[in-house]
Amino acid sequence: MTDASAPISVFVASTPLQLISCAEARHAYGCRPEDTLLVIARPDNRETERQMAMLISALGWRGCEISYLTKRTFYVRLAGLARRLSGCRIERLFIGNKASWIHEVFYRSFESSQVIFVDDGLATVKYYHAIHREGMPSRISVSKRRLLRTLGIRTHRVISQGLVFFTFFPLPTTDRINVRHHDFPVFRQCFRTTVRDSRLEPLVGFLGQPFGGKDRLQRLALQMQHIVSSYPGRRIVYFMHRKESRDELQKALAEYPVDIRQAGRPIEVEVALSGHRYLAFFSFASTALFTLKTMFPDIRVVQIDDPALASKLVYYDEMLDLFRAAGVESVRLSQG
Repeated sequence: MTDASAPISVFVASTPLQLISCAEARHAYGCRPEDTLLVIARPDNRETERQMAMLISALGWRGCEISYLTKRTFYVRLAGLARRLSGCRIERLFIGNKASWIHEVFYRSFESSQVIFVDDGLATVKYYHAIHREGMPSRISVSKRRLLRTLGIRTHRVISQGLVFFTFFPLPTTDRINVRHHDFPVFRQCFRTTVRDSRLEPLVGFLGQPFGGKDRLQRLALQMQHIVSSYPGRRIVYFMHRKESRDELQKALAEYPVDIRQAGRPIEVEVALSGHRYLAFFSFASTALFTLKTMFPDIRVVQIDDPALASKLVYYDEMLDLFRAAGVESVRLSQG
């Protein structure tokens, strides 16, 4: 950043989707690279770190200041960043995870002209409703608050008015939240979203998820059975969520012709760069059903409506409405 007195924009992201959303927001709000600070806030594992490093390069964050808050040196680096920001005028603060205490430190501690929440998957929908129901209660524990004070960080700021969601979900503006929508123009400019290599074998994709409790693997096998019967003879690629276990999946899906794969990059990027033509993508409730249909409208995208898992998701019926609004198909799976 060239001028310490100039107002800056601060982006806080911990996952690939949050980082993609931050890139879209940076473009939409016209933030100049020289006045932009990107904070990579304690990614949960090495796979996440690798994916975010690739996105930083691909989505054009060069020229912006980047601060890495890694797990090993997190508190030391956070204290140093807090001292750095205490002398800055923050025009806009873009937050990736509304529920994370790490992200909350930023919007509770540092004054800014505007706080903008970018997408964090289906959690965006969950917290959109939670804000209307209960406002913005702090999730920072007493012990964490005490630790932050020793680092010179006071989480004192109250966030109650002028909330903004920058989102690709078709959520309406209300008296509590102003919604600004986007359809990934930056991503579509940076990656190929239409060109496919017709010489490559067409594939069917499945998007894994780590939730579902003790019934997850049993229901997953039934979902895969439905896909295999819908696309007989086709190669099915199971894209693991970064928190899933390969050994666990291989045991659960042993009887099905499935290629279990850790993409190594966000699924949207994988589809854009692989050159393969995907006949369809399936999942129960992955956020990627939305992003893939928005970015690649020519691909069939299908949500598997599984009642045994649906009972465990808050706002499931509204989620189905959002899927339909985005052009995602839905197929009903039996109770089994």
